[in-house]
Amino acid sequence: MLAGRGGMFAKIAVCFLLATSSVMAKAQIGVSKTQAGWIIVGIAASGAAIGIGVYYAVHHGHSLRGCAVSGADGLQLENQGDGQTYALVGLVAAIKPGERVRVSGKKEKKKGSATQQFLVEKLSRDYGPCALASAAP
Repeated sequence: MLAGRGGMFAKIAVCFLLATSSVMAKAQIGVSKTQAGWIIVGIAASGAAIGIGVYYAVHHGHSLRGCAVSGADGLQLENQGDGQTYALVGLVAAIKPGERVRVSGKKEKKKGSATQQFLVEKLSRDYGPCALASAAP
């Protein structure tokens, strides 16, 4: 009786394996054309996002904001961000001493001088007159 049941289980197991192997033969291995297309779109979008991020990181961060003052060598800007003073050169005709402005351009090192230069390419914004420093008691 055990031999009959064992043979029956063996036949059922063989039938099950044959049925699943025929189903597996019809199953696709890998990705479909639609999935491959979406993968390519995702990679292209990621590359574009990285490129835009690098562009703005390199080209967008060259601006100073602070109070413009008259210095010994001409117009200077006391930068609000790092507290340094920069000698302004370039397109400075529209900048008036005593005005709080944001300028775009390039930082340059002046040889033989402690004061750094900033080559103004554009007056980005004029915020009006500088706030007066309160007198210390």
